[in-house]
Amino acid sequence: MEFFKKRVKSFQEKKLNEILDKIKFHNSMKNQLEKKIDGMEFDETTKIREEIAFNEKMLEIWQRNEEKLRRQMSEMEE
Repeated sequence: MEFFKKRVKSFQEKKLNEILDKIKFHNSMKNQLEKKIDGMEFDETTKIREEIAFNEKMLEIWQRNEEKLRRQMSEMEE
């Protein structure tokens, strides 16, 4: 049983690191696009605004996944 718990914990930690990397990626992409949009006229920004909205949506998804995984990890420790 202990072997199983170690394997699951190892897998969960790996997944958590992947999730955190994805959160960092989408956050940095959103920030880059927001900086890029500052110097543009409103008409030119439609596609960039769509990309920003996409990155915000992905951030929300990955943050929910992170919360869920952390909750599962804490349940496994109990």
